[in-house]
Amino acid sequence: MKVTKVLGSICAAAMMVAALGALSGCNADEANEKVIRDSLTEELEPYKTHDSSVIGQIRSQNAVALATIGIDGDEYANALLDGFDYSIEDITVNGKDATATLVLTQKDIDEAEAEVIMEELAADPAFAEMSQDERKAQVSDKIFEYINGVEAAAQDPITIDFVLNGNIWEPTEESQLRMANLFTF
Repeated sequence: MKVTKVLGSICAAAMMVAALGALSGCNADEANEKVIRDSLTEELEPYKTHDSSVIGQIRSQNAVALATIGIDGDEYANALLDGFDYSIEDITVNGKDATATLVLTQKDIDEAEAEVIMEELAADPAFAEMSQDERKAQVSDKIFEYINGVEAAAQDPITIDFVLNGNIWEPTEESQLRMANLFTF
């Protein structure tokens, strides 16, 4: 399981604000494409810029685990988001249906690899001799060493399907689930 298919279901829920009425005329598709593009940009840009609301969200989602091992939530969130970027490759509108193709660039943190690092630490006899605070510091150092060592890389393209519901472009239920699964920590 990938720990950093970054970003929580916030994108899925927030993409429902991709609003604009169904336009008529030859520029309707272009206008609707712009609405969808602007909505996606509005949702993804805060992750790229490490907006405080996104940092707070990641910190909150992981508060118990981070507190248990003594990791600063803001530092953790910033380390995960380091190198995050996105591109909206294509948006195609066909009547009341639309498809957007995104490519995310992000760190691909492997949970199994992180577990191996922790198992190695636990097996180290010197680790057992450390105080609780020293162990927390050692775990924190190892986690950040691992996260900071992972380079952000372009992921496989993601297709998000939209439907026009009244005058609001909404991601389909399947696309909402896809986004929720991609954007979790």
